Amino acid sequence: MLINYLFMKINKQSVFVVLFVFVFQACSQDNSSFESFKNKFDSDFKSELKENHVSHASFALINRDSVVFEDNFSAKGDNANRDKPYLIGSVTKVFTAVAILQLYEQGKIDIDKPVSDYVTDFRIHQRFPDSSPITIRSVLTHHAGLPSDIYLHKFSAGKHDFNEILPYLNSQYTCFPVGKLWAYSNLGYALLGILTERVSGMKYQDYISKFIFQPLGMKNSGFYTDFNSQKKLSVAFNDSGMLKAEYPIFDQPAGSVYSSLNDMIEFCRSFIDKKEVLLKNTTIEKIFELQNADNLLDLDHRCAICFNFRNKASETGRVFEHGGATMYHRAQIFIAPDAGLAAVMLSDSPKGKDNAWKLNEQLMTAYCKARAWTANNKVNPEKKMQFTPIAGKNLKSYAGDYALPGMICRMNWKYNHLNPVINGQSFYLTENDENSFVPAKRFMGIMFKSKKMHFLLEEINGEKLFIQAMPWAELAVIGTQTTRKPIPAIWKQRTGTYRVTNAAPTDVETLVKIRIEQENGFIVLKYGFNPEMSFGQDAVLALGISNDFEAFVLGNGRGGGESVVFDKDGKKFSYFGLQFSKI
Repeated sequence: MLINYLFMKINKQSVFVVLFVFVFQACSQDNSSFESFKNKFDSDFKSELKENHVSHASFALINRDSVVFEDNFSAKGDNANRDKPYLIGSVTKVFTAVAILQLYEQGKIDIDKPVSDYVTDFRIHQRFPDSSPITIRSVLTHHAGLPSDIYLHKFSAGKHDFNEILPYLNSQYTCFPVGKLWAYSNLGYALLGILTERVSGMKYQDYISKFIFQPLGMKNSGFYTDFNSQKKLSVAFNDSGMLKAEYPIFDQPAGSVYSSLNDMIEFCRSFIDKKEVLLKNTTIEKIFELQNADNLLDLDHRCAICFNFRNKASETGRVFEHGGATMYHRAQIFIAPDAGLAAVMLSDSPKGKDNAWKLNEQLMTAYCKARAWTANNKVNPEKKMQFTPIAGKNLKSYAGDYALPGMICRMNWKYNHLNPVINGQSFYLTENDENSFVPAKRFMGIMFKSKKMHFLLEEINGEKLFIQAMPWAELAVIGTQTTRKPIPAIWKQRTGTYRVTNAAPTDVETLVKIRIEQENGFIVLKYGFNPEMSFGQDAVLALGISNDFEAFVLGNGRGGGESVVFDKDGKKFSYFGLQFSKI
């Protein structure tokens, strides 16, 4: 395939490939057993955790009936063991997806029917008249076009029922037509939690406890919902090892579960042991089916139901991944059903899963090679891709403005080259091969090329895309071409600094430094994240103005299409559930 050729060209000098060569050589040495490899892996893994300023972590590799590798790390020298509870953040979504599939098995729902068939008061404003209905499957796979987040009460010491999210969703607009592209949505999984309650007649937490935790004997798992009574769960550490407090998350079915290594081993094993404790084997295979094979705007990203495909080494067959993050805790799980393997990584520190990929890409691979197990990669489906050779493109037509949720880029045409300007940095795109470009700087009429980054340009479904090939061997859209339009006077008057006015006293401050500005011919919303939180970067969002009161974030992907709505007096606006007043 073209994409495989492209990545061979792009990644031949990358750290990723160097690491792989090292691992394969280490695993293939005649005098090296898997046990000695595992011991060295453990030592190196812990060294990296220490270098990343991780305070505590627990991790394991398992097969269908035993633990292949397990250990715990503590920079503090205190007790970190397989029963230590960690918040697992968005790995909670996998529990929610299992609940939905259990209801499907019972014949109570059809995942290809609209959500509104089961949550009859779900009435989000569909912004795209030609869109198909929002089905359960589209929500499970993040293709429903739903808004991504709500930051009102996102992390809060107060008690909030996630069902309060439904009225918020009903006040919002869809961001994209159903099925257009993969755009991650926490709110989508909160909606699935509401659906679970409506169909089962049980509270979400009670359902997960009775039909997932109990059958698997997960005795150290539950839901972090009460800051005052669950203080032990709020313990976390920042990158400096300083003690911090976590706060419960509002959209609970998207991120509120806590669990231990021992319990997560049992949960992950249920996907590979064929015992059908939670789901029938046929249903598990449905979960692992590629869901977006024909979706060109998803580029090379492959998704299953809830999971992402994360195949880097052919030795392991299919690999499915889901990660999670709270304010400070981190979690990652990998499922390799063909090899009958799974891996778990849990931590209470912001960089606690930075080296988690080695559990599947190195340790799983070494295990498979040591047992001479050969994957049948015919069951590892290809993703449809679309790349037109550079020679077949009208490059001048790619000049213009590009927007991505978080960035604006201007693409000029100079000296017969495209000249992107990103965050004030200017460079030229010069041909690397028949499909890709590398950045170059012009000096005394000569183009000096860099091989550190690679870019592509492509038109898909009528949209021109500026694409970067990432060092970890994936493609990412860094801009969608957009048309600059005159800015109405009323929107020009709204430039200035704003503050949040509707947060509860018990809420953790999330967004700071909120401004509306004119920039490069656009009205732009800018904000940063509270530096006390361990995620998020400053955002620069170009707004597509719809009318005097409504605008939508330009660009594809998570955060694109979100609404920015001013009230009738034009002095306050709402975004992500927060209300802002001008200072």
